[in-house]
Amino acid sequence: MNNSWRKEDGLDKKGFTLIELIVTIGLLAILLAMIVPRINTDRYYLEKISKEIYYDIKDVKVKSMTSDGVSYSMSLYNNYYILKMGTNSGIKQYKKVELKEDFEFLYEDQLLTFNYRGSPSQAQTITIRDIKRNIIKQITIVPVTGRILLIE
Repeated sequence: MNNSWRKEDGLDKKGFTLIELIVTIGLLAILLAMIVPRINTDRYYLEKISKEIYYDIKDVKVKSMTSDGVSYSMSLYNNYYILKMGTNSGIKQYKKVELKEDFEFLYEDQLLTFNYRGSPSQAQTITIRDIKRNIIKQITIVPVTGRILLIE
């Protein structure tokens, strides 16, 4: 059989149509979405939030040591913490960090302050707990020296 009429009419059928390509790519995308497991970001969130509170505590300590006439503090609650700045005109909140749903803070004293030498008002350990996986990170504030330790 002679297929020369195809080339003369310009109807060369060696490729795929646009519809065939779209359907194939769509099916592959659906299969890939079902096969690839979801990434659990909670593990990284615990690391992130523990470092964030660690650096915020250091920030409160440094500001307490270097600011004349201004006091800085951190108030801890079960699922969030607030950084506050106090002046003669009153106390202002300048940062609030909320935890995700399955995380909580465990602490000894709700209010954390430092004096002008960097010593904490009270030494304590702050625990950040992942309730679902029961994993913890701890931040310890050493008495007298005010050293801040992030414990894995």
